[in-house]
Amino acid sequence: MAPRTGQLWKEVSRLLQARRGWSLEPQTTPGADPLWCFGTGGEWQLAVGVEAGAISAFLTAKDQEVNFADCGAFEEWLNANESLFLGPSSLGSEIFDEMLHRRIDEWRRQGW
Repeated sequence: MAPRTGQLWKEVSRLLQARRGWSLEPQTTPGADPLWCFGTGGEWQLAVGVEAGAISAFLTAKDQEVNFADCGAFEEWLNANESLFLGPSSLGSEIFDEMLHRRIDEWRRQGW
């Protein structure tokens, strides 16, 4: 990892260690950096990593990626949207998909 990437990874790790539902998972590729993953019941809904000096959040259900230049922007996004991922099983799947789709459209319009 480059020095900036290493510092950014430390910031992301501090942020996610303190949150419920997040765990650090190794990648299957030898030498690849681990990912922070969020999910329940053994199924990951979000995977977060740092690559080339940027934070990347991968939404597994939608096969989409949201990128952030710094930890502040990522934390703001996480604070605003993490509740969508806390209990989707309690929502009807169609309602959850619609809510998530709307949020993804909002994120794109905002440049995330």
